[in-house]
Amino acid sequence: MPQLVLYVDSQQGRNDYDGRSPARALPTLTAALRLSRGETLIRLAAGQYTESGGEQFPLIIPANCVVQGTVAGDRPAVTIQGGGTVQHPLLGVRSVACQLLGEAALQTVNISNPQSQGIGIWMATGRPRLQKVTVRQCGQHGAIALEQALPLIQDCLFESCGVAGLVFITQSKGQLERVFSLNNGIGLLLQDAAAPLVLASSFERCGTGIKIADTADPVLRSSRINNNRTYGLHLIRLGTADFGQAQDEGKNVVRQNGQLDIFNESRRSLISCGNDLLPPRLRGPIELIASELPDPSAVPARLLNQPVDFPEQEPEVKPSPAPPPPTTAVGSTRFVDMTNHWAGAFVDGLVQAGVIAGFPDGTFRPEQVLSRAEFAAFVRASFPNRQLQRSPKQFVDLAPSFWAYDALNQAYAAGFLSGYPDDTMRSNESISRIQAIVAVVNGLSLTGGRSDDMGIYRDRAQVPSYAVDALATATRQQLVVNYPEPLLLRPMEPMMRGELSALIYQGRVATGRSRRINSPYIVRPDTTQPMFSDLEQHWAADFIQGLTTINLITGLKDGRFAPDAAINRAQFATLIAKAFSPQPVRPSAAFADVPSDFWAASTIQLAYRGNFMTGFPDQTFEPNHPLLRVQVWVSLVNGLFDRDAASDGESLKQLERFQDRPDIPLYGTQQTEIALSQNFITATPGSNRLYPNRVATRADASVAVYQALVMQGRLPRSTSPYIL
Repeated sequence: MPQLVLYVDSQQGRNDYDGRSPARALPTLTAALRLSRGETLIRLAAGQYTESGGEQFPLIIPANCVVQGTVAGDRPAVTIQGGGTVQHPLLGVRSVACQLLGEAALQTVNISNPQSQGIGIWMATGRPRLQKVTVRQCGQHGAIALEQALPLIQDCLFESCGVAGLVFITQSKGQLERVFSLNNGIGLLLQDAAAPLVLASSFERCGTGIKIADTADPVLRSSRINNNRTYGLHLIRLGTADFGQAQDEGKNVVRQNGQLDIFNESRRSLISCGNDLLPPRLRGPIELIASELPDPSAVPARLLNQPVDFPEQEPEVKPSPAPPPPTTAVGSTRFVDMTNHWAGAFVDGLVQAGVIAGFPDGTFRPEQVLSRAEFAAFVRASFPNRQLQRSPKQFVDLAPSFWAYDALNQAYAAGFLSGYPDDTMRSNESISRIQAIVAVVNGLSLTGGRSDDMGIYRDRAQVPSYAVDALATATRQQLVVNYPEPLLLRPMEPMMRGELSALIYQGRVATGRSRRINSPYIVRPDTTQPMFSDLEQHWAADFIQGLTTINLITGLKDGRFAPDAAINRAQFATLIAKAFSPQPVRPSAAFADVPSDFWAASTIQLAYRGNFMTGFPDQTFEPNHPLLRVQVWVSLVNGLFDRDAASDGESLKQLERFQDRPDIPLYGTQQTEIALSQNFITATPGSNRLYPNRVATRADASVAVYQALVMQGRLPRSTSPYIL
């Protein structure tokens, strides 16, 4: 129950009432929001809630507050119409009707914001919820999710919005379920690294049904994309989607769209399985694959999203003794090829428990891919005497003489493995990481997951729908161990011996069989883990993650950011272009070493035309040449300040206190003074050196750009002893 219930009536309410009962209702939602404290439920009587009626937009709904409208028949009888200014570093100034914070909820209301830049609902934080909400006639977007928001949008209608019914950008994820997007410019627009899960939804009679751009990667299941004027599904740049997998059919219907049902203009192939499509209506790299779903009778109900018959009373569980204190994970002391391996301590723990052994040559081969048979042997040895969940079954490709015959049969009967529709076990096929996680969770009958735990994974969109519940449980139980980047799951990659050892060991910890191990690669069920595996305790971590949250920088493919690596001129030009969108103050230049097809050609021109960077006398740019620290300061000051800007006397005086002041080149003296006054420069606490001619690292450049955005009021100030 909420701690506070407030009533609002736009027709009968009064400002001198306290809102604690329908008879003493407040006249505006704005007044109720001011009184909300902690868990609050605000009930709106039927009527219009507008600026002329006293509402002040945007209506900001705080965390843990539920705003609930009234229903007339089966339709919302509450209409909220209007908009107020919201400013965002990427989107600029927008007009917003309702802004949801944290776990705020909006239920059973109509929303409208007809202003030209009008947005109905803005969600940039936490896990907001929209339920039975109708959003109509918004000038720009019906609803937008951005930053790392994880909204849950259920049973909602988005209709007649100018640009798009729904928009997901930056790193937003979340879930759409039974959502209808009709007569919008675009039904659903996904950009940047957005990756929501879209279930049982409809996108119809829009300009384009769903448009996916940049590196967005949603999961689309059981949805209809029909009768749109141009394309049903349109993919550009590196956009893609999970549109069904061999063991997880898409079950989407894409038909009768004006020009094409699917137009894939991206540089990535779209894999489609189990969807209702007409091949002549598809264009671009689209791969239609066949389903390999197991026989439903051989798959645990939990995997097929079917209801499970639970006993009326849960079996009595005896409390486990208090676990011993955790040990710290280090390399293996038992295998010569795992001396410094991240999974060494997990492997040693299993060896000590008598669960596994290495090879005769003294190796463990942690990077070797596992077969289904080897997986069965692992779980049989690790979790003996498991209660059987089903009767044994004869598989046509499994002979009694096969070395893992007993292990595979026991893994099947205990619920760890399932067969295939053709009654095969396919013992020698590899097992994927997500299949192994699901198998361990179900074989151990673990529970307790929360679907919102899924939002922490950067590649959440690649997780098959059948695995969502099991992965949520595995995350909550801390079974998931990801190296090198904890938040990069890589669900469809094959599982290797070292990885499975960590998973199995954590399963033993969860069932009280082994002691805990401290490892930075164990995924915690929260969002506090670093976005990059090599930023923990790094002096620039807060600044780098701040730029990441607004989608200005990304890491390396292996999950690292490499903060102490040098940054070259092309990389810095790209960062400048994304951060500041420079306006041209001089014409373009033709650089002899920057061909038109060079990956950073356009951003180099933006940085040059905006006076942030320049070339060399021989008409080259040297894009791969590293920058010096002083060149970072010069670039930012030249691009952000007037040409005639001058430092003050105090800055000059402050500059004289540094021992290496004479090392600053003449061309950068004035800019260094200004950079110092604007807190762009970093140094070790207590140091009296600037190191202007030292090669700039990725961290140096990131912090300087972050501080420049702070100066512009686009990012919050971050206190650090490393800022001069």
